Amino acid sequence: MGAVRLLFAVMAMVVMVPLSATAREREMNMVFYMHDNLSGTNVTSFTVAGFNGSSSDFGKFGTFIVMSDVVTKNPDSHSDSGSGNIVGRAQGTYVNTNMVTGLDFFMSFTLIFQNMEYNGSTLEFQGTDRFGQPQCEYAVVGGTGKFRFARGYAVVTTESNSGPNAVLKFNTTFLLP
Repeated sequence: MGAVRLLFAVMAMVVMVPLSATAREREMNMVFYMHDNLSGTNVTSFTVAGFNGSSSDFGKFGTFIVMSDVVTKNPDSHSDSGSGNIVGRAQGTYVNTNMVTGLDFFMSFTLIFQNMEYNGSTLEFQGTDRFGQPQCEYAVVGGTGKFRFARGYAVVTTESNSGPNAVLKFNTTFLLP
């Protein structure tokens, strides 16, 4: 009987350790806007591979795009005249993964913070963007600097679009140790 009580006490302690670690985590929420431009004078995303090489249509299955998009505090990339509106840059890739409609893109990118209290820190995002849907979610799978070990999610909606260019609103919630 004593062995059963000892086993129960040890199991209770094992369960309590993860709960105490969770209690030390803090939740953060950030809202920002990513400006993805595939055409025009301020192109920030480029097709680099696909069935027709770098001239492939981004709306076709297998097309691979590299991006370095401006990320801002407001949906207008020119508001707050100057760098006060700049949060940083989203740098990474996306690939068209839908053979039927061409409207699903696997996204993987790093938000590199600039000109804020988080300068030099990063957040890592990964997920599928389903164009035509009112919203999608990306996972926050990590970070560096002030966001080391971040984990969470971003609810993403299209703020505006014009042809292949779009402004995406990120409502991001994540936990930090």
